[in-house]
Amino acid sequence: MKKELHTLFKAFLFLLCLLSLQVASAQRGQEQDPDAPDIKEIDKAHDRIIKLHPVQLGEIYLSLEKLRTERVANEYGIGYIYKSYLKDGTEDWEDFEAKDVMGVAVHMSQRHYTSKKKSAPFGFFHGPVFGYRFLLFDKDVFELPEQDPTSPNYRFVGRLYQHSLDLSYQIGYQHLLGRHFTLELAGALGGRVKYAKASSADELLPEHIIGYELIRDESSYIAATPLGKLKFSVGYSF
Repeated sequence: MKKELHTLFKAFLFLLCLLSLQVASAQRGQEQDPDAPDIKEIDKAHDRIIKLHPVQLGEIYLSLEKLRTERVANEYGIGYIYKSYLKDGTEDWEDFEAKDVMGVAVHMSQRHYTSKKKSAPFGFFHGPVFGYRFLLFDKDVFELPEQDPTSPNYRFVGRLYQHSLDLSYQIGYQHLLGRHFTLELAGALGGRVKYAKASSADELLPEHIIGYELIRDESSYIAATPLGKLKFSVGYSF
């Protein structure tokens, strides 16, 4: 079972990498084609934007956007995650609890700007978003009662950690304030696959991990869940 879990997770990771390579290949082809309609002079005064995303729940998130052509940009972000949600043995959203974690997130997206009245990276945009997250939860995250290690009924449960891969599609708008400051608002819909592991956790994993069960064993759990995001950022272009 553990082998099947790792195989499925690696297959999803390979698919994510393949999609990323396809996007990059299409972008390179566009940059190399001298007759492509998007190949014009890039506005060097605003071809890069450093951004802070202040409304990311439980995450401190910074990103850098860079124009590749007159209408296409790539954005790369990294975040520190300090809160994440688990469920309290039910499927009721009211019982979902924020837990302390130590984690890191990596985000990558490609944006196609469509506004005819504004030059990129401003105006409406759309494109795919890829993400990876690693979370390490507190040792007592399952809130189990204290046990005597010498008791014959003693049960050891390891520390919970979780990997997840995201794939979504976003639509948004980016606005220039003054000469260099920017505001951005976007929404994204997609899905997330999670791989959670805690030694001997068994039934505790499906009871607390949010998502639809795909595969499980006594120490590992793979689940999938829909993903929706509302994104707001402030930035500085240069």
